Amino acid sequence: MVSCGGDSAPGERPNTFRLNLSDGVASLDPALISYQSAIWAGSQIYYGLVQLDADGSIAPCVAQSWSVDSSGLVWTFKLRDDVHFHEDPCFGEAGSRRVNAHDVKYSIERICDARTDTRGYWVYRERLDGAQEFQQATQIGNIPDGGLRGIRVPDSLTVEFTLTAPFAPFPSLLTMPYGYIVPREAIEHYGIDFGRHPVGCGAFEFVSWKDDIELKLQKHPQHFETSADGRRLPLLDEVTISFIRESKSEFLEFQQENLDFVEEIDPSFARSVFDEEGNLLPDYQKYTLLNSPGNSVEYYGMMLDSTTSGGEDSPLLRSPELRKALNYAIDRENIVRYVLHGAATPGHYGILPPGTPGFSDKTKGFSFDREKAAALLAEAGYPNGEGLPQLTLQLGNSERTAAVAEAVQQMWREVGVNVELRRIDFPQHLSMVAEGKLALWRTSWISDYPDPENFLALFYAPFKAPKGPNTTRIALPELDSLYQEALSQRLGTAERYALYNEMERIVLDQTPWIVLYYTINQRLVQPWIRGVYLDSQNRLVLKEAEVVREPITQ
Repeated sequence: MVSCGGDSAPGERPNTFRLNLSDGVASLDPALISYQSAIWAGSQIYYGLVQLDADGSIAPCVAQSWSVDSSGLVWTFKLRDDVHFHEDPCFGEAGSRRVNAHDVKYSIERICDARTDTRGYWVYRERLDGAQEFQQATQIGNIPDGGLRGIRVPDSLTVEFTLTAPFAPFPSLLTMPYGYIVPREAIEHYGIDFGRHPVGCGAFEFVSWKDDIELKLQKHPQHFETSADGRRLPLLDEVTISFIRESKSEFLEFQQENLDFVEEIDPSFARSVFDEEGNLLPDYQKYTLLNSPGNSVEYYGMMLDSTTSGGEDSPLLRSPELRKALNYAIDRENIVRYVLHGAATPGHYGILPPGTPGFSDKTKGFSFDREKAAALLAEAGYPNGEGLPQLTLQLGNSERTAAVAEAVQQMWREVGVNVELRRIDFPQHLSMVAEGKLALWRTSWISDYPDPENFLALFYAPFKAPKGPNTTRIALPELDSLYQEALSQRLGTAERYALYNEMERIVLDQTPWIVLYYTINQRLVQPWIRGVYLDSQNRLVLKEAEVVREPITQ
């Protein structure tokens, strides 16, 4: 049971936001943060040079301003002089210190350092001048004189980045966890345990962490931001995060007022909470509904690299007809209607979710066609599934994704394909995906920044996992060529988007993914909470959240 906690007077709510993250958190080191639960927790602790505002625009954060030169290659960021790291023993008697430009350089170099073993290196690898040489040198324990060539610190409040080629969304990259700023003192003090004792300059600072039970944060007393009405942020005193794995239990805790926010509404409850159009039914209208496009695509990935343990014996790798048959056998509309209760858009398009930059409804994916699925199975050499070994689909512990997988499992069974479902904790699942140990797996991609390049980078060969997000390890020269061409400074926005749409069509033909649906987020907030929101990249923002001081209803 999650405690209501606090030392507030009877009848008064503690000034605490109580959140559950069902996928758990393995590390809070920004270099290792790569999935929603870790991002939601980490984004309370860390800041980067820039941030996304409520409208999805790039806004100042640790940097107060920035500019790019006429070549499009050199970006200059001017830092604020009033940003402090959290108080921590790593700073010795001083307790804390101000953030400076050397911290920015150190933090980005750390992402490019081979010894950090991060999945974030792909963000800078081909974009930041000298990143590849720096990474190669650190593989053998050397650090080039002056550090990474593409990052300069003219003075303590100025940092310059030199790119290998113009890249207009560059500031967007810095909103990712791989752009968060960390102090060298903390990394050196805690070593490999830094991910368990994070130190940043965000709105909340780390207090304690009990494995799989509770993570506790408190307000950063030296935080520099203020609200629109002049109040110093954050408005909350504390954030407590629990790790209840079952979404049914999470929802019951929410109903019992032990949680202030429900991350995921279990499919078994959805019918009693929402009508067919996704509106709250009368018994639940006392809650605040946060309903927004997820800017994400939910999919099953299939390994296309025969050198991996997941791909070496996989019939999926050898047969695009089999991959397409699995796609055609899924009735996505029924899944959205009866399993997700309207909380998604069926995945009938390409890689880009509806509403994201570059989306085109002319890019057509797969629709339900059982006869076509059967014909493709026969073409693959498995008529009615005969001779096809049982496949294993691995997923995390989310009840929502399990309910979808069970529906898909039955649809595949109806065309003769037998699939075993395997569920494990999500951080472990994600590691296995990155390491190439799986032939077929469930995951999703939530855009890191508002540009279609962020989605299409998942099919660029140089970004192969585990060092990048290309987890299916697809490698096609034509995809790589289109990706590189789309980054050209001479192209207008419409021309860039057209190239990305052509990439989508090639990906759909090669079928490394089974696109299931594009998420619509439905989350509930208790009536005494104000100011909580999710930004355009589906990241939970709590710095303006507050508890309305009203008596607790009995």
